[in-house]
Amino acid sequence: MRAPDSPEPVHPVAHPASPTTPGLLRRLASGFYDALIMLAICILATFFIVPFSHSAGFDSFYAHRPGVKLIYQLGLLALGYAFFGGFWTHGGQTVGMRTWKLRVICRDGTALGWYRALIRYLTMLIPWLLLILGLEFLISTRGQPGLNVSGMAALASFVLAIAGFIWPGLDARRLAWHDHLSGTHVVLLPQISRPRQT
Repeated sequence: MRAPDSPEPVHPVAHPASPTTPGLLRRLASGFYDALIMLAICILATFFIVPFSHSAGFDSFYAHRPGVKLIYQLGLLALGYAFFGGFWTHGGQTVGMRTWKLRVICRDGTALGWYRALIRYLTMLIPWLLLILGLEFLISTRGQPGLNVSGMAALASFVLAIAGFIWPGLDARRLAWHDHLSGTHVVLLPQISRPRQT
């Protein structure tokens, strides 16, 4: 029995745990999953152009149809935006992110809108574009001895592309380039413990 003058017992208030930022390997694994899915989508989309090509390759097909290559590339970009933007704005998880228990949200904890998803998608492509640019420079150096301007440009593009991919592991807040530029961040979802059956 408690004395009348004794103070009320103080119970600690349980605060919700702050979201955890995932590590680099988990983010890369999630991105690899989504890249494979996006590659399959691009391959399927390319099949729609094949019936219109009566030549051996796409280069000659593009040469006789000005603007078709640009429309094709813009179409692939639109498909990518529909894929990533659709998942980011509806639940914040792509297929790869769902597999690795990740979710993308705005800095204030709210869900992404289509405009912010567009910024995140376009800036996410920067390392990939640098990688493609490096390959273009590398191909142009064929048959040229020594390290020339194209070779140095290829090396610089590859270094910047690698930096873009591994930046979350170097950043103090584990944010990628597109996280900084779009005002978003990726969080690690807590593990849900299932009750044991007796």
